[in-house]
Amino acid sequence: KNSASSFSSPARSATFPLPPQPRRSRHRRMATFSTFTVDKTENGEGRPRSNSKGGGSGGAHTIQRRRDGPPDTKVVEEGSARRNIVRKGGNSEVARHAKTDVVDDGSSVLYGQSPPIEPGDPLYDPYENDENYVLVSADESVTNGPRSPPRHNYDPDHRRMVFGPMLTLSEFKRRVVEALNEYFSSEDAEETIGTIKELGCPEYHYEVVKRAISMAMDRKERERELVSKLLSASSPELLTTDQLGKGFERLFEFIDDLELDTPGATEITAAFLARAVVDEIIPPAFLVDPVVVGLGGDVVAQTKRILSRDHQYSRVERIWGPGDGRPVSELKVAIDQLLVEYLLSKQLSEAERCVREMEVPHFHHELVKRAVAAVLDKPADEQAAMLNLLAHLHKTETVSPAQLEQGFQKLFQKLPDLVLDSPNASRVINSFLAQTKEFCPEAEGWALKANGDRAEAATNGANGTNGHA
Repeated sequence: KNSASSFSSPARSATFPLPPQPRRSRHRRMATFSTFTVDKTENGEGRPRSNSKGGGSGGAHTIQRRRDGPPDTKVVEEGSARRNIVRKGGNSEVARHAKTDVVDDGSSVLYGQSPPIEPGDPLYDPYENDENYVLVSADESVTNGPRSPPRHNYDPDHRRMVFGPMLTLSEFKRRVVEALNEYFSSEDAEETIGTIKELGCPEYHYEVVKRAISMAMDRKERERELVSKLLSASSPELLTTDQLGKGFERLFEFIDDLELDTPGATEITAAFLARAVVDEIIPPAFLVDPVVVGLGGDVVAQTKRILSRDHQYSRVERIWGPGDGRPVSELKVAIDQLLVEYLLSKQLSEAERCVREMEVPHFHHELVKRAVAAVLDKPADEQAAMLNLLAHLHKTETVSPAQLEQGFQKLFQKLPDLVLDSPNASRVINSFLAQTKEFCPEAEGWALKANGDRAEAATNGANGTNGHA
């Protein structure tokens, strides 16, 4: 009895089922490497070794890999599909020489090398076959190569990254106060900016604006000018426009409390805000923002009045007075005006106050020099009044002995030019020096020298000698 699923044998009448035949596709397939151990079992030919106890056709099978050599290759007819496994981005030659182990399926032997990837292909890598590379140290790569972004939030104590600010707000405020006190002494804005950046708390940088301005309110014009310069130098490296605006908004919220501690805090804050607008670190549109106007109130209104004056930019740049770091030439003009007003009023206390408000103790030698030079051709009473001013400034410790000595040294150095305008210059200067020794004992040890033979000739000529013994 013959059928599609069984056949009859003359010797044996038993019927044996045929092994299941795989379904053939329309296109013939390429035979690949055989990686299984195949044996004949009672269940049929060509089946993998069965591990099932029943030995039936529906049991589970185990697949074993060959370990006794490379697999066999079966070649099929031409026209079958081609199976070529190649590492993505390269060719077979590169795959065999790659540092990682890549299984070669033999397709390069059957069908030849794959065509190389040409430049312009998305998978083309110009350095894929280049073995001429040099390994460099990390320090050299950082120095000469591209730098990685700075990681400010790395905590060296715990050896891990910290997400968010590294300090609490109260600790950050304390560190900022220390940095600002140091800045008022050193006047080094770059060092202060670096110190604050090293704290690793950019989320709190707006507190720098509030803390710096509130500290400057209790100080003189010198510190206020330093704060204005620090804010200008900090933008945008340390303080962005938003952080500057937020810092001023925080000041607006506490302006009533600041007014109780420092009368005139509203005017000082308005001056700082106007200076920030002139320095172009805050846009003028900040003053018309509804939220800012609502918070600022009188401060914003007064700032608008300051900026609406004639020549407001030149005025606001010098809003903190003569001690605001203006050029030396302008300081000399301010000193001359002070001396003229003193000779008219003869008020020692008022003159002392003006000298202190200038906040230029390192420039007091210029005050001594110009005070003596101003009365070389004046009557004796004005010369005596100027000497009284120097004695009063020394007594109140406004002008130090070192600044007095340096001022007289400059007078002797300029003596040749002074004698041309005032023939009695040498006599008047020596008279001032002799009387200075009466109220300043340190003047006894001063070693004052004139410059060159012209000064000696001028001194001898003023004393009525010819320069010979």
